[in-house]
Amino acid sequence: MTKIKIDQRFSPYQMPSVIIGTIVDEKPNFMLCTWVSRVNRNPPTWMASINRKHYTMNGIRENRVFSMNFPSANLMQLADYIGITSGRAADKSSLFTIFYGETNAPMIEECVLNMELEVREMIEFPDHFIVLGNAVTSYIDEENMTDNRPDMKKMNPVIYTGAEKQPTYWTLGEKIGDAFQLGKEFKKLKT
Repeated sequence: MTKIKIDQRFSPYQMPSVIIGTIVDEKPNFMLCTWVSRVNRNPPTWMASINRKHYTMNGIRENRVFSMNFPSANLMQLADYIGITSGRAADKSSLFTIFYGETNAPMIEECVLNMELEVREMIEFPDHFIVLGNAVTSYIDEENMTDNRPDMKKMNPVIYTGAEKQPTYWTLGEKIGDAFQLGKEFKKLKT
């Protein structure tokens, strides 16, 4: 097999598609963010990499709270619209049923999972801010639970592949095994 060079901006791992919510100029505002990851277990801390030009950053800087709203696949056309439309040009809050929890961060009822976060730190890069937020409270639709746990199949979350010039959305495939168990099975075979 021959290795070839590719664009170094290609991301080999997929990230969730998340709608970020915050208050900007006293109104709820939303944007699609696809550079998102959990970075710490306790306290549960999440990272969102947001372009410094995004209108939403004004609200995050001012209020120090934001929400992460995880859409299911059936909401992606609207979510993609949110991603290509600036809050400077359109009021996107009328597209959703909005609710609030313990913070003043607006959350989207139609999304399968919602988190409200408090800003822990913002790291400035040349074209993006890395926003680190501690999760305050998380909410899920009861119908997306199985055995008192979130059920990924029922949630039908969307992931983003960040291939330059051809970014795409995907849903999850089939479960291939339980984490931290597959290796134990392999270990047994080796002994």
